[in-house]
Amino acid sequence: MTVGVRDITVTAENKTRKYGNANPALTWTVGGDGLVNSDTLTGALTTAADTASGIGAYAINQGTLAASTNYAIAYTSGTLTVGVRDITVTAENKTRKYGNANPALTWTVGGDGLVNSDTLTGALTTAADTASGIGAYAINQGTLAASTN
Repeated sequence: MTVGVRDITVTAENKTRKYGNANPALTWTVGGDGLVNSDTLTGALTTAADTASGIGAYAINQGTLAASTNYAIAYTSGTLTVGVRDITVTAENKTRKYGNANPALTWTVGGDGLVNSDTLTGALTTAADTASGIGAYAINQGTLAASTN
């Protein structure tokens, strides 16, 4: 009698995360003839994505995931999708006296916040200038922008 290898399929499960967050646990499912006798897979799946990876799709590879020599693995890769990081930018209220120059227009960042040394570029704007009469003036987004992540 000859005992042959058991054919199994290992499929990486697709995962998602936000830009700047740690990768989630990379998991898989086993199909085909399946594992028997309390056998398990050892090792880990891998991806090139790390916390600094920009938005996009990254392959989930077999890495070191393996079974004993009693099994033949057919591997199907998955995808780790890195999505945008949600931030909120709030202009800080400012005051000044009639005839004076506007103070620096500043803001705070909320939501998930900035990561990986990312910064906002540009500037907030207002229609108020030294000749503007007393009253409330909107502080607008102007050219203030975040990166595409």
